[in-house]
Amino acid sequence: MDKTEYERIAEKYLDMVYKIALSHTGKDTDAEDVAQQTFYRLLAKKGGFSDEEHIKRWLIRVCINECNSLFSGFWRRNVRFFSAGSDQPAEPEDSGSDGDEDPVFAAQENKALYETVQKLPPKCRIVIYLFYYEGYKTQEIAQILKMREPTVRTRLVRGRKLLKEELKEAWDYE
Repeated sequence: MDKTEYERIAEKYLDMVYKIALSHTGKDTDAEDVAQQTFYRLLAKKGGFSDEEHIKRWLIRVCINECNSLFSGFWRRNVRFFSAGSDQPAEPEDSGSDGDEDPVFAAQENKALYETVQKLPPKCRIVIYLFYYEGYKTQEIAQILKMREPTVRTRLVRGRKLLKEELKEAWDYE
């Protein structure tokens, strides 16, 4: 792959890969690492692609694999962080984000929806993202994620149900 082709692909799909990674990991720094690894794998790829859809699907699959690798690594499984003066494990703070505004969903009206989607289980989150944001059909999502189509539909139904419950409570509260 030549430099101009790589730059074209990176410019076109970087935002998509970052959003998928952010949706899967929940943290800016982890999403940046996953996106960087995904495009590194693109750069190292030997074979070519048949068309634009093949490139997009390949990037999505690699991004999801990188997210899974991130969470299955030795460091994530075995290292626990502790707060000062506490014996209870705590999550490390994300120093890469100011917490006030998310770069992907910066509009205020989308903030509640984004936060609710982030609360979904990762299995539902990725299916919801691919279906609603990327416009894939359930059959295509099943091919990308290498699972059966009924599983994709079940995760969509569960995700929608969870979103409806959470957003209804927030909506009724206001």
